[in-house]
Amino acid sequence: MAERDVRERDILIASNEYAYVQDLTKGDIVLYVGPTKISLSNTERLVDFKNERFLPVRGEEGASGVCPFIAASSTQYVVLENPAKDAAVKPVKGNNSAIELLNGRRVVVAGPASFPLWPGQKARVVAGHELYEDQYLRVRVSDRVEGDPAPIGSERIVKGSEVSFYLPKTGLEVMPDSTGSYVRNAVTLVDGQYCVLRGPRGQRRFVRGPGVVFPEAWEEFHTIAGARVFAAYAMRKDKGLHIRVVKTFEAKAGEQVPLGTYQAGQELFLAGREDLFFPTESLEVLGEVSSIPLAEKEAISVRELATGQIRTIAGPAAYLPDPTRVQLMKRPLDAETIKRWNLKGYDGTRAPAITIPPSYAVLVTAKTRREVVKGPQVRILDFDEELGVLSLSTGTPKTDAALLPTCFLLVDGNKVSDRLEVRTSDHVQLEVRLSYRVSFSSSPGSDDARWFNVSNYVALLCDHLGSIVRAAVRATPIDRFHAASTEILRGAVLGEKKGDKRTGREFEENGMLVYDVEVLEVRILDGDVDELITDAQRSAITSEVARRKEGLRLLTEQAKHTVDRAVFEAQRQTQEAELALEAARRQLAAAKAEGKVEAARIEVLGKAKTDADALELASVAQTLAKARTAEVDERALTAQVNAFRAQMESMQPELIATLKSLGNQQLAASLTQHLGPLAILGGESVVDVASRLLAALPAGPTGVDLAAATLKRKGA
Repeated sequence: MAERDVRERDILIASNEYAYVQDLTKGDIVLYVGPTKISLSNTERLVDFKNERFLPVRGEEGASGVCPFIAASSTQYVVLENPAKDAAVKPVKGNNSAIELLNGRRVVVAGPASFPLWPGQKARVVAGHELYEDQYLRVRVSDRVEGDPAPIGSERIVKGSEVSFYLPKTGLEVMPDSTGSYVRNAVTLVDGQYCVLRGPRGQRRFVRGPGVVFPEAWEEFHTIAGARVFAAYAMRKDKGLHIRVVKTFEAKAGEQVPLGTYQAGQELFLAGREDLFFPTESLEVLGEVSSIPLAEKEAISVRELATGQIRTIAGPAAYLPDPTRVQLMKRPLDAETIKRWNLKGYDGTRAPAITIPPSYAVLVTAKTRREVVKGPQVRILDFDEELGVLSLSTGTPKTDAALLPTCFLLVDGNKVSDRLEVRTSDHVQLEVRLSYRVSFSSSPGSDDARWFNVSNYVALLCDHLGSIVRAAVRATPIDRFHAASTEILRGAVLGEKKGDKRTGREFEENGMLVYDVEVLEVRILDGDVDELITDAQRSAITSEVARRKEGLRLLTEQAKHTVDRAVFEAQRQTQEAELALEAARRQLAAAKAEGKVEAARIEVLGKAKTDADALELASVAQTLAKARTAEVDERALTAQVNAFRAQMESMQPELIATLKSLGNQQLAASLTQHLGPLAILGGESVVDVASRLLAALPAGPTGVDLAAATLKRKGA
C-alpha cells in the first residue's frame, strides 16, 4: 500500500492503544490516545519510535502504527526510559502534544500499571523475580535511590535466603547474566567439595562445603570448563599432590601442610596420606601424581633436580615420583634404533629393555665402560647406555655393498656362507661354496668385549679363510682335488685331524673360533675340463657299476646257496624237533603209564594196608580171644592134670611100671621109624642120634636105655 493511501485512510485507535502522528510542516510529534479516530491530512503521517528515531509507518511492511499500552501485572514491573520531567502530567484521550522528558534516565514503575508512552519514551516489562533459597540477583545502582546512599554504579547481591520475591526500586537495575536470565543460582556444596570466588583485583576466596555459597557483589564464580563446583583432591597411599605456594604464609598445627613458614613460589609434594586436600588462597595444586607401576624387567629413568644425576628405577615396584626432587625422563629413539634394538611398542616413557635371546650377546656401552651381556635375559639400559653396533657384510660372495647393522651377536651356532673362485696347481678354475660354523670363545681371564672389537667379523672371516682356501687349492692338482676336495678344504681351514677331531681356527682379533666347515658345492668353471672329468667319472662309474653288478651277482648266488643251506638246516632242525617231540610224547605216555601204575600201586597198597590193618586188628582180636581161650583151657588142663595126678597117685606102683614099659616100647618104635633118615643125613648111627635126642628128654635112664636097646635090636 502506498504512503498516500495510508494518509488518506482514517485510523481507529481502540482503548488502551496509542499512536504517533508527525506534522510534516513543523516536525512536531503528537500522541493520540484511544479510544479515538485519526484522520490524517496531507501534512501528517504516522510514525513509530525505533532505534532512537521516529520512522514513518509503511503499509507494505504490515505495520499499522498503532501500539498497545504498556501493561504490567502486580507481579511485574516496568523499566521506563526517558520519564516525563513533570511526573504529574498524564496523557488524556485524544491528541496530546509532546512534553519535556528527562532523557537518559530510567525509572521503575511497579505493577499493576497500564499507560501509553510519550514520544521518545521506551519501556520494558519485566516479570518480578521469584527466588529460592539457593538463588540470588545481582543489582546495580543506576541512579540515586531515595534513602539509599550507595553510589551510582555500585552493585549488591539480593539473596533468596533473605527475599523470596523482589521488585527493584527506581534507580536499581537487575543485571542479567550472559544467557539473559536475571535469577542466578548460588553454589551448593556438599562434603568434599569446594568453590572459588574471584574478585576484580585478582583476589580469590576458597569456600568448602557443606553449605550454600553466595558471591559478594564484586565476586564471580571461577569456572573451569563450565564447572563451578570442584571435588577435593582425594589423597591415597599410591598417589601424591604437587603443590605450589602462591602466597607466603605460616602453617600452624592442624593445617593441611606440615608446620613451618612457606615462601611464595615454593613447591611441595604431599604423599603417603589418606585424606582430602582443599586448595586455599595460599596453596594451589599443580597436579596429581600417580604411582608408576613397574613390572619385572621394566624401568624408568629419573633425573635428580638437585644434582642432575640420572638414575634408573627398575621393577617390580610402584614408584611414586616426587616432582619437587626428580624429573621423569623420556628417551626418544629413532625408528631405526628401535628396530635395531628389537623394541616393540616403545614410546620413550620406559627405559629400553633389551631382550637377548639364547646364544646371543650384546655390547652395552657407556662413556666410561663396556659390558657384554649374554642371553637369555632382559637387560635394562641406563639413560647413558647404548648398544654396540656391528655392520656385517651380506650377499654371496660376501661384499660391503649392503652392510647389515645389528646389535645382536650370535656367539654359539653361528653360520657364515661364502662363495670363492679358486685355481688349482694345473690352472683349472673352480667355484667353491662353503659354510663356516663359528662360535665366540670365552676363556678365563679374557674380556668378552673383544668379541665386538671387529665391527665386521664376517668380512674378516671370509677374507682370511678365503686366502687360506685359495692357497690350499693352488697347491693341489685338479685330479687330486676333485677326488678329495672336502678333506683338502676342511684340512686347510680347520687344521689336520688329531684323533677324531680337528683343532679349528681361532681369530685373536675378536676371539672368533671356526670349529667346522661344510663344503656345499665345488664347480669347475672350465667347460672342457669339466667334460673331461665328467667322462672320466662316467667311465669310472661304469666300471664301478659293472664291478658292483658282478659283485651283486656273486652275492646273489652266495645268498641263494646260503638260503638253500638255511632251508636244509631248517628242515633238519624241523625233523630233530619232530623227533624230540615224538620222544617227548613217548616220555609223556610213559610218565602217564607210570603215573597210572603208581596210582594203581598206591591204590593196591592202600587196600593192602587197609586189609592188613583190618587183619591185624582181627589177629589181635583173635590172639586176645585165643589167649583168653588158652587161659581158660590152661586152667581146665591144670584142673584135669591135678585131677589126673591125684588119680595116678592113687594107682599101684606096678601099674605105673607097666605103663612106663608100654610107653618106652611105643617110643622106641616111633624113633626107629623116624630117626632113620636123620642118621643117614648126619652120617651117624641111629643109636647115636637117638641117644643124643633122648638124653635131652625127661624119660629117665631106664627109658633111655630101654629105647636104646630096642633100637639096637632092630638095627641088628
